[in-house]
Amino acid sequence: MMYKEINLPTWYKPRREDLVILRALMSQNKGMRALILFGPPGVGKTALAHAVAEAMNAEEIYFLAHHWVSEEDLFVKLDPARVAGLAGGVYSEIEECYRPGVLLRAALSSRERPTVLVLDEWDKAPERCDALLLEFLQEGKVYGPFGECWEALPENLFVFITSNEMRELSEPLLRRALRYRMGFLPPEVEADLIRKGSGVPITVARLIVTFLNIIRTKGLTAPSLQEGMRLAQTLKVTESALDVRLLIEGWLCKTPEDWEALEKEVPQPHAVLWGEWKKVRGKE
Repeated sequence: MMYKEINLPTWYKPRREDLVILRALMSQNKGMRALILFGPPGVGKTALAHAVAEAMNAEEIYFLAHHWVSEEDLFVKLDPARVAGLAGGVYSEIEECYRPGVLLRAALSSRERPTVLVLDEWDKAPERCDALLLEFLQEGKVYGPFGECWEALPENLFVFITSNEMRELSEPLLRRALRYRMGFLPPEVEADLIRKGSGVPITVARLIVTFLNIIRTKGLTAPSLQEGMRLAQTLKVTESALDVRLLIEGWLCKTPEDWEALEKEVPQPHAVLWGEWKKVRGKE
């Protein structure tokens, strides 16, 4: 099944690069279509996968990786109670003893309808898990414990793998997917999203985005759009510039160096934001 360029839902604000990457992904007409998304938290990696699933009216199968991901989590788990019953003479089809892992669920779903598989924060999974993905991405096959084999319908399955780059992904895994490093949204887009999501005026939203980008470029961490949104949403509880400083440090600055970098570029940033916020409160 071939897909034309998809129309992403209006809640997702795509970059030009997003659209180019999606066109490249959708244009593949052989094998599994897989995309590895790199970038810091908050740039929209998972959101892009959700948007594609919604645009395609696809079944979305989501899996959040962790340090203890096992082969059973990915392929097939055996239900101990059913296996014990089978061993004790209770008749049951062997398939009823299985609990499908996330790759088997995606394979089975793809036989019925378009399916988007999201393997989120894959860099948290042990490195050995990269190897477990290889044949699935190459052949779309999942094997059971007794030699069973289930095959996905590759043209109906899209795999999105996200990484916050806590570890390097294996080179063989990288070879089997299109790769895309996502940056933060343009400042004007982030400001508009903060304005819409918090109700603050655009001048306050722009100032918060300025703070975000100073810390991202001059500090030690990279605060996300969501953290900027939370700062905007909680400004209503402040009663002084010192209160605003507490929130800036609490939402945007994860290290003392982040605050130092911000204050070096914008002297007394809490006073500046408080002054802008007071204008809003004075009009209420």
